[in-house]
Formats: sequence, structure tokens, C-alpha cells
Amino acid sequence: MAFDSICFLWLLLLIPLFIIFSIQAYRKSNRWLNTFARKNKSVIPYLVSTLFLCFTILSVTLSIAQPKAQYKKTYFNRAGIELAIGIDVSKSMLAEDVSFPPEGMELFTIFNRLNRARYFAINLLSKLHGERIGACIFADKGIEIIPFTRDYGFCRYILKHLNDTEITTPGSDLGEAIGSGITMLESSRSQGAKIIILISDGEDISLDKSSLYEFAQLAADKRIKIYTIGIGNGKGVLIPLRSEDGTAILNYYVDEDGEYLKTNLVQDTLKNIADITDGEYFRLTEEDTPEKLIEAILQKAKTIEETKSIELAWLNLSPFFLLGGLAFFVAAMTLN
Repeated sequence: MAFDSICFLWLLLLIPLFIIFSIQAYRKSNRWLNTFARKNKSVIPYLVSTLFLCFTILSVTLSIAQPKAQYKKTYFNRAGIELAIGIDVSKSMLAEDVSFPPEGMELFTIFNRLNRARYFAINLLSKLHGERIGACIFADKGIEIIPFTRDYGFCRYILKHLNDTEITTPGSDLGEAIGSGITMLESSRSQGAKIIILISDGEDISLDKSSLYEFAQLAADKRIKIYTIGIGNGKGVLIPLRSEDGTAILNYYVDEDGEYLKTNLVQDTLKNIADITDGEYFRLTEEDTPEKLIEAILQKAKTIEETKSIELAWLNLSPFFLLGGLAFFVAAMTLN
């Protein structure tokens, strides 16, 4: 035990002075009682009452000296969490069927799925507190664009200045996206909570989804949880072909047969990926989705031993001594 205000301990000298005063008071009162009533005052209750009052002085003095005790406290360490964000940059992400919050409309001039995904990732950065974050973009293959870092300003700059007219390619392979996330997380060699966040419309080029789900199972085997974010309105929409400066829609993308391409939000695929890895699926329709995502991630991460750290902390004992002093004083008054 230690004290923050050890100078107040001199008040303990009041205890022997109080004992001397009590003995004299007892003798005087006993003498007066014997003189006028021919009785002697009982010594046992008086001694017990005096003892309790001494304990009161002791407790109050120690409380004023601000005692504290050191103990081991377990903290949840968010720095033990790593987030690998994967952003779908396939052509379907150019569809303009999403709503933008006012802040997002100030940041981007074209309101398509891709820019909405980028704004979501940027907004997510403001919810982080010490987590390491990396990012990749994916279509038919994944490409790392941000290595793991805690420099959220750097991440914000990269996400903001991606050129969507140059990076988009036809088709997306969600299995490759998961594989890229696994590679990023394994290369970091961290032992904490490992998370992949996939932001996509869920359309996948593979006809057979078994290989995709094998990647998801591989992530689950490596204790990596995948949280998927579905973007789009769920209905078949056209994909606009804009001018180089992005100010005008020139036409719409067509397939090999000259038919206009239509894109949908495929939620089932994204939900299955999240379920396999014990993650969670969110649809990007509400402004508080980043908060809900972080809350879900932290809830799961708190159960992982590697995110916990044990540190020495100090417990203030003053309230306990003050309460004890009050109890001794009440007991002493009861005996009188």
C-alpha cells in the first residue's frame, strides 16, 4: 500500500493523546459517580467505545492520506486488431444506384457504388482507435494498395484519390478477394484478432461457388472473420459509361451480344461468406453502418485472448477507510 499525501499521517499522534484523555475522563467520571451515587462506572463498555473511537481516528487519518493499492487489471487492447479492407472495383461498381450522405456528396462528384464504398471505408477510419488497417482492391484478382498501418491520414488520402475510371475491370472474383485478405493478414505476423471487410455488390464471376466458399472456409480455419458489406439497391440497373472528365453519361455498358449489362446486389453470397467465418453481413443503406460494423467487430474481438493485456493499476482506498471510520464511530456512540 502507498499514500499520495503521506504528510497527513502525523494525525495518528492524536490516538495516544486521545487514549490519555479518555483515561483521565474515565477516572474523573468514575470518581464523581462514586461520590454521589456510591457506584462504579463499568470499564468494559468504556474501553470498547474508546477502542472504536481510536479506530475511527485511524481510519479517517488513513483516508485523508489517500491510500492506494496496486493490482493487476485486464484491458481490452484494440491495437491487437488488424483490419484488411477489400473494395470491389469491378465494372458493376460503377452503377449509380446508391444514396450518398451530404458529407459524401462533398467528397465525390460521381455517386456510384464504388465511390460509396470508398466513402464508407473513409468514414470507417474515423471509428478506429489504434487498430492496424490495410486495404486492397479486387476484381478478377486482388491488389494491395495500403500496407498495414495506423496512419489513418495516409489511408484516407489513398482511398480518396483512387481513380475509379482507371482501376475498374470487368467481373469480380470474391474468392481472390478473400485470398488477398488472407495473404495480407498472414504477412503481418500479428497474433491478435484478424478481420477481413469486403465491400461489394456480391456479383461473382465464378459459376461454381464451391471454390469461393473454400476460400471462406480457409479464412475460418485460420481464425479470420469476414464481415461483408453489400452495396446497391438489389435490382437490375444499367452501368453508365461516362466521359473522361466524368461530367456526362455517354452510353451504358453492353455485353458481347450488344445487350445492355445489368447489375444486381447479390446478398446471399455475401451472407454465406460471413456466416462461414462467424462474421456478419451488413447492407450499406444507413449512415450508422460503420458504427454497427465496428461494434460487431469489437464484440467478437473481446473474446480473443491476444487482444487482452494485463497492466498494473492503482485502486484508491480512501472511500473504504472513510466508510470504516463511520462504522466505528456509530458503534462507539451506540455503546455510550
